[in-house]
Amino acid sequence: MKINPYDFGMMGNRIKQARNAKRYTQAELAEFIDISSKNISQLELGLMGISLSTFIKLCKALEVSADYLLFGIKSSEQNNTINMMLSELSEIEQLYAGDLLSVYVEACKNISQSE
Repeated sequence: MKINPYDFGMMGNRIKQARNAKRYTQAELAEFIDISSKNISQLELGLMGISLSTFIKLCKALEVSADYLLFGIKSSEQNNTINMMLSELSEIEQLYAGDLLSVYVEACKNISQSE
């Protein structure tokens, strides 16, 4: 199986959109993540990649997910709401909530199949 090279141009467009949404200049974003503004420009143009540690800083600074920058996948509002609620629970409570949610999802599937 051949894997096609990654298109850094699309990621660069998403970085630029996220930066503009936060109203950061290239220089401000560069300072936040400790790289040069020239590197931000090259990233946005899709001319270069970045290290994993810099990518993580970029996601945090722009308050976006790695899935969004890499693939353009946005989290749904419902998913964010569920994640926010779960984050308020202890680890064991999160496990119980996951079990309850699994039972609920199965019940919903069974109901829609019988209709």
